[in-house]
Amino acid sequence: MKEFVRPKFTYLVFFLLLFSAIISANGQARTISLNLSKVPLNTALKTIEKQTSMSIVYNTNDVDIARTVSIDVSNVSLSTAMNRLFKGTNVIYSIVDNHIVLSTKSNSTNQQPKKNIPVNGTVTDDQGEPLIGVSVLIKGTTKGYITDIDGKFNMQAAVGDVLEFSYIGYTSQTVKLTNGQPLQIVLSEDAQTLAEVVVTALGIKREQKALSYNVQQVKGDAITAVKDANFMNSLAGKVAGVQINSGATGAGGATRVVMRGMKSLTKDNNALYVIDGVPIFNTGASGGEGQYGVNGGSDAVADLNPDDIESISMMTGPSAAALYGSSAANGVVLINTKKGKKEKISLTVSNSTTFSSAYIMPDMQNRYGTSTGLFSWGAPTDRRYNPKDFFNTGSNIINSIALSTGSDKNQTYLSASTTNSDGILPNNSYNRYNFTARNTTSFLNDKLTLDLGAQYIVQNNTNMMSQGQYYNPLPSLYLFPRGDDFDEIRLYERYSTNYGYMTQYWPYGDGGLSLQNPYWVQNRLLNTSNKKRYMLNASLKWQAADWFNITGRVNLDNSDYRNELKKYASTKTTFCGVSGGYEDEMRQERSLYADVLATVDKAFGDFRLNANVGASIYHTSMQTMGFAGDLIIPNFFALNNLNYSANYKPLPEGYEDEIQSVFANVELGWRSQLYLTLTGRYDWDSKLAYSKQPGYFYPSVGLSAVLTEMFELPKIITYAKLRGSYTKVASSFDRYLTNPGYEYDSQTHNWANPTVFPMDDLKPEETSSWEIGLNVRFWENRFNLDATYYRSNTKNQTFEVDIPSSSGYKKAIVQTGNVQNQGIELALGFTDKWADFGWSSNATFTLNRNEVKRLAGGSTNCYWRTNRNA
Repeated sequence: MKEFVRPKFTYLVFFLLLFSAIISANGQARTISLNLSKVPLNTALKTIEKQTSMSIVYNTNDVDIARTVSIDVSNVSLSTAMNRLFKGTNVIYSIVDNHIVLSTKSNSTNQQPKKNIPVNGTVTDDQGEPLIGVSVLIKGTTKGYITDIDGKFNMQAAVGDVLEFSYIGYTSQTVKLTNGQPLQIVLSEDAQTLAEVVVTALGIKREQKALSYNVQQVKGDAITAVKDANFMNSLAGKVAGVQINSGATGAGGATRVVMRGMKSLTKDNNALYVIDGVPIFNTGASGGEGQYGVNGGSDAVADLNPDDIESISMMTGPSAAALYGSSAANGVVLINTKKGKKEKISLTVSNSTTFSSAYIMPDMQNRYGTSTGLFSWGAPTDRRYNPKDFFNTGSNIINSIALSTGSDKNQTYLSASTTNSDGILPNNSYNRYNFTARNTTSFLNDKLTLDLGAQYIVQNNTNMMSQGQYYNPLPSLYLFPRGDDFDEIRLYERYSTNYGYMTQYWPYGDGGLSLQNPYWVQNRLLNTSNKKRYMLNASLKWQAADWFNITGRVNLDNSDYRNELKKYASTKTTFCGVSGGYEDEMRQERSLYADVLATVDKAFGDFRLNANVGASIYHTSMQTMGFAGDLIIPNFFALNNLNYSANYKPLPEGYEDEIQSVFANVELGWRSQLYLTLTGRYDWDSKLAYSKQPGYFYPSVGLSAVLTEMFELPKIITYAKLRGSYTKVASSFDRYLTNPGYEYDSQTHNWANPTVFPMDDLKPEETSSWEIGLNVRFWENRFNLDATYYRSNTKNQTFEVDIPSSSGYKKAIVQTGNVQNQGIELALGFTDKWADFGWSSNATFTLNRNEVKRLAGGSTNCYWRTNRNA
């Protein structure tokens, strides 16, 4: 029996409190120098921004930024420079927080004083994403506000005032204030779009220019343009540095996602999947590798409805994923799902139907006919064998309906979808039914925001193909004797008068490879899986102040499976008895995740601090119970028909894992030009129980410089950023290595002593990585280039080695190795829009060099060291 040990520690939650500075007074006190002759006003404004570290916002309808100006002042106050710059015009200015707000003078001189009322609201784009830094001005005054990172504003205005909303890259909008109801403003894209805010680790929103690592975002329409039963397959080739391989198991099969090359020689290199900031328990069932791989299956991420996905962020480097801990050592696929829109009702109905066929077949030897059995070394023949006739035309039909509705205080999203796929192999199918509900509500004057979500998924599949030799129809299909008629074996079973039931027809033997009739494999070695899954999630955000909030989240993800394998009588006796065989397994997967996150976002002087401090707990468990054996009554598939004296064995398996963590992220920005980011995380992992390692810590550091804010670059360059980062991440070794238990022999039904020498001085597998990158946009953001060079080294690989039997064990653990990955990621894009038409094109390039720098040198053998010390 295996014992689960929960790590012991007490969570420490830190709250960082800052006090605001008086920005307007500082702004007035700044001195600047300008020596400009006949330049556009826009050039003068950018120069003032750089010298004062303040941003200038205005409505493009009120300020003529193309107006030619000349000014020559030295060490004068900001007030003096602004007054001289706009002398003789109708433009006035004011300072709000760390922003210089430009507006026009009111033409009315005899207005009665107005009574101000509180005005608040949210500004978003067409997709419902909040816009940060939108200028909200009261027309004809200098009063205004700037939206925060959630797109929200809160100000004072009077009924009848006209509010002007303007933002670079979007069409300005004016709204006349009629009451104090919250406003929901949607700005449409203008000739260009600036992706200012992206979602990063733990669901934290960051300004894109502040990121010191590479995050590539893919919108939901890239997934739904051509839908696949597993939506991850739709991302192949769309993201640089990411290798996406769909499994050869059939429709709906598991997908392998590897970022920046294979890092571990012994562990899973698949990326971590995260939904709305919460990791999911992803158990991909590939069926194993090699000659004896068994039937595969789907993976947990394939259960998602692609129409529910808003966007996907690919965090290819360890620096981007460091806050997720050991699970993210191989990168993160961050999935953001849809929620209801404010003041908007939409009903979406969609259908996607695609067909597939076998595209390329192996080159077949058709010159010589049958010699004997499965061998084709006989006399020359004119018969032409084409195994493509064995394959069907596959289909994938996805139907979806979604309802989005909401008010300013409450938004709801509901959806349902069906996915029905038939593979290109006979009798291979995949079906899934998704039901999703999500509700977001705010209360207590928007101080509290509650987000509740639920998903229920019913999924089943039949005959996911094995990638090995067993349970795979392809070896016998491709080796079929060239001189024989393939149509003869299409009738794969025939009635036997000796047995009294249908038996397999395959007159060629197994060729020493346990081969069978390919039609029999697909129709009489039935592998089915039925799954029911539900996911419940909740988050509560408390906006304690405009610069400080606390968010708590919890997510429950449970799945129940029933997997059956029915082997009909006359199946090759390598797999079962004469009367057939049966396997019936029940499987439960349970996952509970909870975290708390405190966020500080505060500007003071030339600096802006964005800090996150939190703690999390992630508990996962898996339990299976089942039985397998030969049948007594042929083709009667029931547990009470198993022959307990012939190949009978129970199928128990299970484990529990838990990771408890504290983490912090600090980002310090200077003049919106230079950003320094530091992260740290400490994990207590249950796999480390009984070892000398209580846990492990890994840090990261990054620096981002916005070159277009620091220097005058050629006009063709709209935006340029140089970035670099360094990080260390770690992942635990396999469970039970430090405390191996008794081992059960399913053949003899006896317990045996452990065969692996217990180790207590193992180290987590460690990856050190650095990267540098350049992000450039040209010609008013019509063309963009993202380039990254990276290098990572993974050490402390864990291997089993043979040891003398005199030790009482068969195996010991060795930790060694150094696997290096280095390469280049390039992403190119071109976008342009006109009045009624727009188009975009993207291309990616990836170069990765994987090298084993050291395999055995400097290895640590705990067995020999323990015995030597003794």
